[in-house]
Amino acid sequence: MTFSGEKMVEFVTRICKECGPRLAGSEGEKKAGEILYQEISEFCDEVEREHFRSRPGGFLDYIWFTAGFYLAGVAIYLLGHPLIAAALMLIAFLIFLFQQCLHYEIIDFFFPEVEEFHIVGKIRPNEEAKKLVILSAHYDSAYEFPLLGKLKTKSIYIIGPAVAITLLTMVLSVVEAFIPSTVINTVQKPLLLIGSILLLYIAFNLRSNRGVLGANDDLAGLAAVIEAGRFISQNRPENTEVWIVAFAGEEHMRGSKRFVQKHYDELKSRNAIMFNLECPSADYFLIATEEKMFFAKHSPLAVEYAKKAAENLDFDVKVEALPFAGSDAANFSRKGLHAVTLFGLSAKEHAPYYWHTMDDAPENLKPEPIAKAAEMAKNFVYVVDSS
Repeated sequence: MTFSGEKMVEFVTRICKECGPRLAGSEGEKKAGEILYQEISEFCDEVEREHFRSRPGGFLDYIWFTAGFYLAGVAIYLLGHPLIAAALMLIAFLIFLFQQCLHYEIIDFFFPEVEEFHIVGKIRPNEEAKKLVILSAHYDSAYEFPLLGKLKTKSIYIIGPAVAITLLTMVLSVVEAFIPSTVINTVQKPLLLIGSILLLYIAFNLRSNRGVLGANDDLAGLAAVIEAGRFISQNRPENTEVWIVAFAGEEHMRGSKRFVQKHYDELKSRNAIMFNLECPSADYFLIATEEKMFFAKHSPLAVEYAKKAAENLDFDVKVEALPFAGSDAANFSRKGLHAVTLFGLSAKEHAPYYWHTMDDAPENLKPEPIAKAAEMAKNFVYVVDSS
């Protein structure tokens, strides 16, 4: 079967026109979820909405807490209390680490709560279900990211120094508290100024208040998963049950976390394997062996299956770590579940096309790679089934 990328782009266009941006808990997200529920119901044996609650603001707006604690530390240092300053700087760093990288939700209670839902469709195999594969993508969309949208992966040259200076000034403050030194004080003051400027720049430019359409991130991925699911429902594997999952809440990373919490025992006992799609309108695909920003190493088994699924794909596929950003697969892999994500990237930026910008619209999608992503998702299921 040859998948139609044009058909998938038409599907994405329909969702964008009818629902618009799909920020967490918004009416646009809910409307899109209902459309997807009906779409997935057409070919799955069982479909359900899985509701969950979270406080999505904590994922991005933690930055104001990080910047605030750091600036408080700077002020306290200048008032002559370096040890207290170091403690405040440590809190600033830990908020970044726990909220952004590990998704611990330690300050989420400061933000409004919303309700969202995943759509989970199940396709039974021809015979006994001895294996379980999850094909997934997400249907929520993001806020516009002015910083990351402009700089793409180069934004690490701002974020990296901000993190390094936060840690360095914290250490120097501790040293100065016990070993007063004019040399340390002389070095410390310009570092504090630079660190403060960088953190404030990141805080003011991390996100705007505008929602993007998210055509490539990740409606195109979801369109590919749905088309793969249609094919699989008509050509059922022998012993592999397939779940078609449309995640909500990926853009704040709480959605898949709730999914794993709910299904962990079943997924673990059934040795489930997740194949996730992200931003497939691309110049090449990356099978991510790990997502460094989220401290997630993906299952070698899942990576191997993905590599086999890419054989004879007639599209450029690379296998390596993803150095920046991440996906829903991270919440699976950090819990020891088998998971891998296929990222679509541009050849120039080595980042998703139009990532978190207002240009992430249906008219900018490339049909051919989206069709290739659907083919690879379909192949992944049969590779697992025949293994």
